[in-house]
Amino acid sequence: MAYRDILVQIDETAASRTRARAAAALAATFQAHLTGVFLKSDFFRTYQGAEAFNYMPPETIDRLLRDHARGVAEAAETARALFEAAAGDAGVESRWLEVAGDDALALTDCARRFDLTVLPPLLRTSYGIARIPAADIGLAAGGPILVVPETGAATGAADRILVAWKGARESARALHDAWPLLAEAKEVHVLVVAHAGEGGPEGLLQRHLERHGCKPNIIVDRSEDASAAAIIRRQAAALGADLVVMGLYGRARLAEFVLGGVSHDLLAAPPVPLFLSH
Repeated sequence: MAYRDILVQIDETAASRTRARAAAALAATFQAHLTGVFLKSDFFRTYQGAEAFNYMPPETIDRLLRDHARGVAEAAETARALFEAAAGDAGVESRWLEVAGDDALALTDCARRFDLTVLPPLLRTSYGIARIPAADIGLAAGGPILVVPETGAATGAADRILVAWKGARESARALHDAWPLLAEAKEVHVLVVAHAGEGGPEGLLQRHLERHGCKPNIIVDRSEDASAAAIIRRQAAALGADLVVMGLYGRARLAEFVLGGVSHDLLAAPPVPLFLSH
């Protein structure tokens, strides 16, 4: 498996520059084609239900429509310039897309046609009110996403990867989707959070990774004084990891939101880029 087609969401904000550079560096590493996508907002989707329009003269509504369209177009051009500069600096082939962004449907549909999608933790639609969590795309896309924090350095393939292993379906899916990155890494650490009396056949996991050319450092953390998310953060910092690989929402998303959970916690404030798969 290799990443040959990478998608990255770009807007007009400065944070997009880091995301664009990270995606371009990945595309250069894997000789992949890079596509940038901009989320457009529709005036009436943004302001649907605004009763004030019922009392506005037609010429006022026309002016608001023109102002909105001009603002979206200018934001798209700024975003495109950020993206094309990053792709050009990395020397990768690229293209630019603009899709409807007032909900997650169009972007999800795009993501299903790429090997990897690079996103911020929370996607914002320019000149719109839509706020789309990256998890919404990851849960529906059918493939992996790379969530890049809005601050921090842009990197391509990671040197030190921490795999958060739970033994569940989502963990296995993330591990297998991350093979190209694992193969490029200098260090692969596998973290198993197992409280007293818990555990699994991690010798099998180690041999599985070794057969793929990885020499993993298996870490079994039995800490009772911290949540799994806190343990992952602590281990990532201690190891100097520049990427965490993990399954996305191993239990019902509503349960994680209400009760707390690893995905919900880490996506709220990613300590490093997160490679996620459901």
